[in-house]
Amino acid sequence: MPAWSENPELAASFRHEAAELSAALRDGLLVLERSGQPRQAATDLLRHAHTLKGSATMFGDAPVTELAHRAEDLLGKVRDGRVPVTREVVDVLLETTELLARWVPGTDWDVSEQERTGMLAALDALGGRGHLRDDVPAAAPAPRPAPVPTTVVERAPMPEPQAPAAAPAAVPARTFGDQVRVPTRRVHDLLDVVGEAELDVRRIDRHTRDLGSLLDEHQALVRGLREALLSGSSPGELADRVTGLVGVTDRLHATTRDLRSRTEDASNRVARVRDGAMGLAMVPVRRVAAGFDVLVRGVAAKSGKDVVLVVQGTDVELDVRVLDGVADALRHLVTNAVDHGCETPEQRAARGKTRTATVTLSARSAGSTVVVEVSDDGAGIDDEVLRDAAVARGLLPEGTQASGSVLHQVIFEPGFSTRQDVTTTSGRGVGLDVVRTSVEGLGGAVEVISTPGEGTRFVLTLPVTLGVARCLLVRLGDERYAVPLAGVVETLSLRDAAVHDVAGSLVLAREGAAIPLADLGEVLGVPGARSPRAAVVARLTGEPIAWAVDAVETEREVVVKSLGDFLGRVAGASGATIDDDGSVVLLVDLRDLASRWSGTAALGAEAEAADEADGDGAARPRASSGEGRARVLVVEDSLGVRELQRSILESAGYDVVTAVDGLDGAARLQGGPVDLVLSDVEMPGMDGFTLTRTIRRTRGWENVPVVIMTSRGDDADRRAGLDAGADAYLLKREFDQRALVDTVRRLVGR
Repeated sequence: MPAWSENPELAASFRHEAAELSAALRDGLLVLERSGQPRQAATDLLRHAHTLKGSATMFGDAPVTELAHRAEDLLGKVRDGRVPVTREVVDVLLETTELLARWVPGTDWDVSEQERTGMLAALDALGGRGHLRDDVPAAAPAPRPAPVPTTVVERAPMPEPQAPAAAPAAVPARTFGDQVRVPTRRVHDLLDVVGEAELDVRRIDRHTRDLGSLLDEHQALVRGLREALLSGSSPGELADRVTGLVGVTDRLHATTRDLRSRTEDASNRVARVRDGAMGLAMVPVRRVAAGFDVLVRGVAAKSGKDVVLVVQGTDVELDVRVLDGVADALRHLVTNAVDHGCETPEQRAARGKTRTATVTLSARSAGSTVVVEVSDDGAGIDDEVLRDAAVARGLLPEGTQASGSVLHQVIFEPGFSTRQDVTTTSGRGVGLDVVRTSVEGLGGAVEVISTPGEGTRFVLTLPVTLGVARCLLVRLGDERYAVPLAGVVETLSLRDAAVHDVAGSLVLAREGAAIPLADLGEVLGVPGARSPRAAVVARLTGEPIAWAVDAVETEREVVVKSLGDFLGRVAGASGATIDDDGSVVLLVDLRDLASRWSGTAALGAEAEAADEADGDGAARPRASSGEGRARVLVVEDSLGVRELQRSILESAGYDVVTAVDGLDGAARLQGGPVDLVLSDVEMPGMDGFTLTRTIRRTRGWENVPVVIMTSRGDDADRRAGLDAGADAYLLKREFDQRALVDTVRRLVGR
């Protein structure tokens, strides 16, 4: 039985070493392909293959041993110049490296016997007689040849290999969350600090006992002085007792000062222990980027492009859970940059660019966050093509003039793609929605910046860790709330700020820009009297929003706790922390609040204008559309369902307006009065429950009937819909045309 299966520690050691050697082989092969000195590059590769073969032999892994041995033979011939460096040679060696990584015991990958024999045959064929260069001495270095026609070599039957980058990039990503290799220096440093912290605990305990003894002595002296005063003791005796009391008081002050100093030292060391413990779970970004060279090479080859990957700042470290969570997102972005962003060599030459495109992956630390960017120097996003595709898929209404960052957010919608054809890398509308979901699920933000003709940048702002967050503590009435610093641009006083009322909405004039001003306490529903005197300007997606608060108190790192299964997901909150006085402080989710507020602001401005027209200041329901036909707003993200509902209601004699999601529905409500809203629940942007709550709390719209029609039929979902303010809750799976029309007629009255 193999030794590695008998000893878990040895098996883990073998897995780590094999993963590192496979990554080194993969990177070295790309260097070999581009190198002007293939002898040196092949020598390094030969050493890695030899080391892997030796480890596999020691651990009794015969399949890995044999495959590494054949790869070593071929690399030896490349080093000696007897096999030229061609794309086919590099392809086969990359596929061999992929199999070696997949063959490591304890991984989730399986390698079939057919794959094994096919790869062995391919290695033998490339190193065989038909591919050797007999005119070069065995020991002579082989100069980098001019492009040489690739020799066609027959291979034994084997399955179609995956894209070269698929497996190598996936293997390390699977293991990050289970095991993390930590330098011994970090462990020893942490143990040293833990020892100092233990000493602090003993010192604080001693000072606490001393303080208790002094308090007992102080109390006894106070009682003695009181008794002496009551018994009429002599002045001398009273003076002695007062002197003793003063002495004990001085010692109490000194002990208290020492205790405070020891407590501060202990607090600092505990912070160092926390940072050290967090450091044990930190991994560099390069662990994810290791296979991206191969990924770019494979996607570029399939699309007929010449692309080089530039990697910068990948020594920046992140919590392993954050890096795990964003690994697939980065892979999608790199693939998207090559497939969608980069042009072909001919297109680049025609536009006066170099024939080789560049994709850049960079990372940098920014306080409590890490900013990761994936950019290309391609054609950029064509707003007109993007707009047409969004309208065709029902994501934007006909005639929309959306552009820039607002329009670019469409590319993150599920199922969206500008491609009309489906390839192995694009056209299915799967990818960028995964990016947004992954990043926002980690509490981060993603932004797209594109310049026509120059390229596109995807900017991911990620928390360094999920357990600790740097926050602003703000006050709203009598309560304190924590605002995560990720995405916060600045804080400012509203006392001297330029605040204007534009069409019924407040905006903050700042450096030549008009920033919408929202009342954070009002959006959260904080009760009691308040007087906002400060603002927190945050930008998570799209344009910034200024949040008015009563006061900004301090900045602090807090330990983030989930709200637990009992409370579950609370709207507008991403977690909680415990304050110094033991009270619970909610961490606000500004992204969720921005989505909720944007609909409220739009409806509120329109309702306010209606109130002013009425002249008496009282809220009143909006009038119907006139001419005896009631007007219904259908809010549904599915084009087929939306058109079916529109057709049914129009046949029943209603005037129908449609919207593609909650935000679009809120905007449509400004275009004219409606008598009823028919809404789905699960939609991008603003969901149906949020839209319903928005309508119910907006002056002048409280009495507009809302009908929810959804596929979510659980009792909890039904209660959530009715609690939000829906007048009826219908299920799509029980759809009945007559029931829908009857419900609308009952609520509208005609």
